[in-house]
Amino acid sequence: MKEKMYLSTRGNQKPLNFYEAILQGIGSDGGLLVPDFDIEKKDLKSLQNLNYVDMATEVISAFTPDDVKEDIRQLCQQAYGDGLFPNEVVPVEKAGDTYIAELFQGPTAAFKDMALSILPRFMTFSLKQKGEERDVMILAATSGDTGKAALEGFKDVEGTCIKVFYPVDGVAPVQKQQMVTQDGNNVEVIGIHGNFDDAQTAVKKAFNSQELKQLCNEHHVFLSSANSINIGRLIPQIVYYFYSYMTLVNQKEIELGEEVNFTIPSGNFGNCLAGYIAKNMGLPIQKFIVASNKNNILTDFFNTGRYDARRDFYKTNAPAMDILVSSNLERLVYFLCKDSSKVKEYMDSLNETGVYEVDQEVFGVVQEYFKAGWLNEEDVLKTIKECYEENGYLLDTHTAIGYGVYKQYKQNSHDDTKTIILSTASPYKFPKSVFTALTGEDLDEYEAIDALNQKTNIPVSKPLVGIKDRQVLHTKVIDKTEIVDFIGEQIKGMSL
Repeated sequence: MKEKMYLSTRGNQKPLNFYEAILQGIGSDGGLLVPDFDIEKKDLKSLQNLNYVDMATEVISAFTPDDVKEDIRQLCQQAYGDGLFPNEVVPVEKAGDTYIAELFQGPTAAFKDMALSILPRFMTFSLKQKGEERDVMILAATSGDTGKAALEGFKDVEGTCIKVFYPVDGVAPVQKQQMVTQDGNNVEVIGIHGNFDDAQTAVKKAFNSQELKQLCNEHHVFLSSANSINIGRLIPQIVYYFYSYMTLVNQKEIELGEEVNFTIPSGNFGNCLAGYIAKNMGLPIQKFIVASNKNNILTDFFNTGRYDARRDFYKTNAPAMDILVSSNLERLVYFLCKDSSKVKEYMDSLNETGVYEVDQEVFGVVQEYFKAGWLNEEDVLKTIKECYEENGYLLDTHTAIGYGVYKQYKQNSHDDTKTIILSTASPYKFPKSVFTALTGEDLDEYEAIDALNQKTNIPVSKPLVGIKDRQVLHTKVIDKTEIVDFIGEQIKGMSL
């Protein structure tokens, strides 16, 4: 059987197998890696009654060599079945006329755990398969949740070290505290003066730096990524689309084969892109409703076909979505046009002018499958309050954006299709905003955790219990212009 290979969206990367794609993380031409094979359509009936480990095995092995399915099952068991998550890995709760898939049950109380609990296992498995003896330095830029989930996933993993860069004034206090108190002998957390886009751009630049490539060769190191630019981050996210759908089938809320909509709070767009791949694997999804905060660049793209990053950047009460360069959109554009020269043209235009516009044929497909909206900060708080008072369900600020945008969509479209909202974080990760939404009172972040618990009787997420008192271990802060040089010094410091 023909080997499954991966190519770059920009067309100038030699084909890579699964292991090489995981380890390299990003195309050598600056593009993102995508499957160069027809992704297997799944038989829905055969997936209906699977537990999460078995469902993950079936979905993920569609992207891996055919002879390692049992190895993949072991990796899925370690990630999802050995106590990192509760027995119900992704509970689906009803809130009014919608369903909420809780993707925040893992070790850091955010949806990034769904992929970052297995990515390090992909990485070590791939190192072994390739007989790779070099050490790997994992680089990650974070707007809050990726950082902690990546640190937790990679801590003390043999043959790896991880460097996480976060905007020092651009993440929520609880998110920051989770990162700067991270233990592990191979982890480092670095604050930057700049925003998430600055950190992500610098990390991408590091991968394409000839100087760093030379340093890596000299020091027997190679760089990889824990961001969703790595295809190994994206593939595991497909699983929870199938799983949440089957949960509704098994709860007799929908019939097998019935179409549903998904609403996705979106920043870097990996979460939504995974759903688009699930649709192409046979999951009956009618519409993706893409929800943004005031940094509503994706809303504008899905409504106009024009991606224009020449705009103000806002810090909001949904900081994980404070992003203007949504990397995974590049993969979607590639999937829609299947023309790497066109994608390269768009991305060159974005880099040079800050804007690109897809052609009418691509935009036609975009309009068919994607709807988009956004909420300002005041409406985020109103939505949290309304949902709690009407349904007894407590949303975090990001999931509230999904809920509010879904309400807008339903009102405007009169579409009664059953809809699943992907909940991206525990409300206790953003307790100050959530408590203010419910009461109008303004408490500090840690007081708000206790007050929110007392008011709602909703248990504090386990990973966040006692977070205030954890010892700060990482205090380094650098300027955004120093990131690439900093990485170079770190490579020099690794053992030969």
